[in-house]
Amino acid sequence: MFHKLSLRIFIADDDADDRLLIRDAFLEHGKSLELSFFATGDELLHGLQSARTRRALPDMILLDLNMPGKNGREVLSELKGAGGYRRVPVIMLTTSRNEEDIGACYDLGACSYIVKPGSYEALLEVTRSLINYWTQTSVLPGQMTSHAR
Repeated sequence: MFHKLSLRIFIADDDADDRLLIRDAFLEHGKSLELSFFATGDELLHGLQSARTRRALPDMILLDLNMPGKNGREVLSELKGAGGYRRVPVIMLTTSRNEEDIGACYDLGACSYIVKPGSYEALLEVTRSLINYWTQTSVLPGQMTSHAR
């Protein structure tokens, strides 16, 4: 089985403390990660346009639901409606437990919906699970063509 050795992850969250905790939790796992953070949905969309120009789209996007400017639903709708971003997995990482939010995000094309854990230890488990799933279990677009089996 093919194992991806690194991940490029874009993370959009308007809470500076959450961004710091998410960064620290990912980096504690010692994997080769390229993390890019955005404080708003608009910043994320701009960052994606820049990454597309450089041919360096992320392997996944973690997206908060409630942000100023374009919220997570609006950004998700744009990403899954635009041809160049449809294949990028979008994982909602938010505090909302609202059933309407959960259903709407899946309807719009989210790959997963994760409620932000209440402790740092639980966040470590979430980030470990994400890394393991996206590097060892799942095959992302372009992996099989760019690497020998």
